[in-house]
Amino acid sequence: MDGMKRIVPADPSILPGMKTVMADYRDRHKVHYVPNVEYVRRGDQPLHLQLLMPCGLMPGADTKRRFPLLIYVQGSAWGEQDVYANLPQLGRLAQQGYVVASVKHRSSEEAPFPAFLQDVKSAIRFLRANADRYLIDPEEAAVWGDSSGGHTALMVGVTGDMEEFKTEDHHDCSDAVCAVVDFYGPTDTSQINNAPRNPEFMKPRDDAPENILFRGRVDLHPELAQPGNPIQYVSEEKELPPFLIVHGDCDSVVPFNQSVLMVQKLQQCGKMVEFYKVCGAEHGTCMWTDEVLEIVDRFLKAYTG
Repeated sequence: MDGMKRIVPADPSILPGMKTVMADYRDRHKVHYVPNVEYVRRGDQPLHLQLLMPCGLMPGADTKRRFPLLIYVQGSAWGEQDVYANLPQLGRLAQQGYVVASVKHRSSEEAPFPAFLQDVKSAIRFLRANADRYLIDPEEAAVWGDSSGGHTALMVGVTGDMEEFKTEDHHDCSDAVCAVVDFYGPTDTSQINNAPRNPEFMKPRDDAPENILFRGRVDLHPELAQPGNPIQYVSEEKELPPFLIVHGDCDSVVPFNQSVLMVQKLQQCGKMVEFYKVCGAEHGTCMWTDEVLEIVDRFLKAYTG
């Protein structure tokens, strides 16, 4: 029962027609939601994460149980996020035994690259520093994101503990992860228009998401985006975690080819990568199926113990 104590004995009453079922002391299907956990301040601005804890457990619970950490980054074209958007889907992962944190980062309108990456890394270090309170196994951390959040997950995976992306908060803790899940994230924004895409997104304009993020016209000056392209950080000699990449083949926002480029680079450099094409799926739609979520769960279980 792991710390669970009965205050009163079990009631022995049996009534006609009464049925009984057995309690499950693991309570594994119950998810406890901890809203708005502040993980860092940037100036006077607090940044929060939304926490889902498995087995109905609460922060600081009297238990020896520890769970893998799954950081989730909600896509937003690097702008203002709705960090609640995928909490229902993420609850299913919490039911499988992960502490899940949906992390809010600064928007690209207020802070350019690499602010979003620094923030997510800060969240990882904060949770590791508070692993006992949140019942986390600090050795077992994975990152997952969709769209720009998928890009962020890739960047976290390929830049683990790189000093140039590390801020002073909880500096002694690691922000490296042992597994990466990318749902349809950009991997090389300088090549994003080299494959079929919605013409509206291909029009030259200063307010394109990548131009806001890198503070310049990436289509005219591709070098601006190179420090923020995860594909640039993959090499044979660099140790990297395993990757799971999932992308719809009808994506009109982030072309499927963006994932092809990343997978090819990882394969060429001898890195572990699983790649799934979701036939008929658009950008962020028709993808969150039982089958895909089971693939994510199996992948994470394989690499987070």
